[in-house]
Amino acid sequence: MTNKLKNFMSTILLIAVALLTGLSVGKIYVDNLEVPSVVDASEESISESEETVLELVKRSASSKPTSFRPVELYVIAEHNLYNANEFYKIMTGTVHAPMGIEQPMKGERLKKDGKLYYNKLSPSTSSLAPQICSRIIYDYATDEIKLYAKGDILNPKAENYEDFVGVFAEKELQNLTLEEYKTTFNTHPSRVMPYIVSSITCGQNMMSAVKDNGNGTYSFQIKMDGSHLAYAALCYSYEIKFSSGMADPPEWVSLTMDVTVDDSFNFVEISYEEIYKMNVSGIGMMKVTDKFDDKFHFTDIPSVEHVLREVA
Repeated sequence: MTNKLKNFMSTILLIAVALLTGLSVGKIYVDNLEVPSVVDASEESISESEETVLELVKRSASSKPTSFRPVELYVIAEHNLYNANEFYKIMTGTVHAPMGIEQPMKGERLKKDGKLYYNKLSPSTSSLAPQICSRIIYDYATDEIKLYAKGDILNPKAENYEDFVGVFAEKELQNLTLEEYKTTFNTHPSRVMPYIVSSITCGQNMMSAVKDNGNGTYSFQIKMDGSHLAYAALCYSYEIKFSSGMADPPEWVSLTMDVTVDDSFNFVEISYEEIYKMNVSGIGMMKVTDKFDDKFHFTDIPSVEHVLREVA
């Protein structure tokens, strides 16, 4: 059977299934497309426009969070995060992979005194899951970027993942230009949120209603899969590729985010369940499930010394 005939028969089958189930041909076709590991887009082209964000922020000054759709509420909170003078974001959770692999993870970002500090720590529990221990320091005023790609975790068996401490040797320091950082991570060093959440990437409309929790916080859920998720993870895919040391970026399967904001439109907490596949040398595609919790602090944040610790 020729390729042209195969494609024709596939189209006929899609139409038949659509007629029987009531689903649109377009949805069936999109759902059956292979999700690319690398998508062709710029971060700006799939983000919410600045004009839209500023209009939403303006509305938020005289509206309650329940007046907004989840994606709108998210981009308002994200705008407030990036424009805060200082904040602390601590992520903890576990990476689950086949063969019983469970690897703890800690990621902390501190914005303070005109600099952004990012530690990512994950002690190895298997030869298939190498240790992650990196640090990035970005200076907003000078665009100076310091990268420590490798370090040591002093207490890898700590029961509380927040207690992981990374130590980095000065000889491991790499000074990166903005261009070099963009080549490695496909984004600007000031970016702290993993996913690009916008009306474009959330086009599947897999979102819950915004719930008033009755304690000054509001919660909602956003889901993505397929190509929408691949675009949302446009930058995050590069970080995962860098941290894992794999040759290829992940192929995305699904994402569920449970988001909580407060009545000042600031993030309080985000829980993630992200599923993707990694091409592991000698094994092939391996399904990975990450379960992480992000907590945000805008007051009583830790000192730079607490996050930075001593460089060895």
